Amino acid sequence: MLSTLKCTIQTIFAICLTCLCSGGIGCDTNKDSNSEHTTIPKHPADGVSSECGSVRMTQYTSSDSRWCGFDRTSPILPEFVRQGMTVAIAEPWNGSSWNGAPGEACGECWELATTFATQIVMVHDLCPIEGNPICAGSHFHFDVASEVAAKIDGGQWLGEAAVRRVPCPVTGNIHVQITARNQWGYMQLAFFNHRFPIREVAYRAADSAQWHPMERCLARWCQEEDKSTFSKGGPGGVFRLTSANGDVVEAREVLTYDVTEGSDFNTGVQFAEAASPEGVCPFTPPGDVFIDEWGGIEGVRWEYNDWGSTEVSDITSDCAAQSAACLQFKSFDGNGVHITYRHTFPKHIFRRVTVQLKSSSGKGTVEIAPRSKDAKCTSPSTFDVTGDWTTVAVNIDDSCPQTEWIHGLTISRSNGVGDLFVDNIEFTEN
Repeated sequence: MLSTLKCTIQTIFAICLTCLCSGGIGCDTNKDSNSEHTTIPKHPADGVSSECGSVRMTQYTSSDSRWCGFDRTSPILPEFVRQGMTVAIAEPWNGSSWNGAPGEACGECWELATTFATQIVMVHDLCPIEGNPICAGSHFHFDVASEVAAKIDGGQWLGEAAVRRVPCPVTGNIHVQITARNQWGYMQLAFFNHRFPIREVAYRAADSAQWHPMERCLARWCQEEDKSTFSKGGPGGVFRLTSANGDVVEAREVLTYDVTEGSDFNTGVQFAEAASPEGVCPFTPPGDVFIDEWGGIEGVRWEYNDWGSTEVSDITSDCAAQSAACLQFKSFDGNGVHITYRHTFPKHIFRRVTVQLKSSSGKGTVEIAPRSKDAKCTSPSTFDVTGDWTTVAVNIDDSCPQTEWIHGLTISRSNGVGDLFVDNIEFTEN
């Protein structure tokens, strides 16, 4: 029976996506996943990697117990988890970064980095495909808890971050939350506080040497009724856990019938320690504002906002150096265009912004300035444009002596250019 769906409605990339009651972003649903696994950007075949990938992010309001089954406020868990640093992973990746079975991602830890902060998060929930096209697999995706958003987005819209998997910085042993059981031996378990994702679970009776596999039931583990080991009056059993990276541990403690549903149980063991990757994964926004297309990842791209009578359109002919596409700013005289990215970013990331320009009506002038979130920088540059393509460059430090955070650029204050053609807009490091 499906659990109650706990849906949110959120604005995402200026489009309102409604969590449908067949399963919404961050919804707590027991619906299984039959999707094929998809490779996480830049994740290696094995080992903990220091390589950085890319993740797209939305946000939702989470709660203490979600799809993975464990309570994120448990005192067993690290403080960052208890503070709400959890995410719902998009369904195509819910087999973890190690490409296991659906549900293996539960309890896995990731490091997220934006231009504002770096934060370790734990997978606690699922963002199902049904009703959520943003989680269907076009790009590696987290629906982050609102607590995470408050920590890493700097008051901006969420969008993209640098990401890499890390061993969970847990202390103590792996624990089990008993999410269901009965007197005839049936149990449903949620393991938590493990350093690496759990690949396999087996158990044996306390008075036996024979191991029996447990089965995944969605994000949790189930033991069918065997009317002996875990039943009322049975001897209880111990667990053998295999991590996604091949570490095998055998629990020291016996789980007996008197550990009731809803209780936590200490297995007495933990996977082997592993060093976290060195250094950091700095997030750098895409410098290619428009080169044949708007730069960025799907759903988080550079965008324009024109004013006055100006109309912006993509064209595919007479572009600079025979490039595949460029921009036409129709009726540009006396008007302007703001071009912005979802994140503001420190101005030291890039040194210059270069643009190629030409006019439809002979010689004219155009003003270009980088901009902060609120206004264009105080020292704009004015350039002559003609009917031939011209490359111009703006030094960001010179243009923005009092601005520390850049949001994009403004092209405006034109004179005599008619339609303005623009190509190869790029922020560069040199």
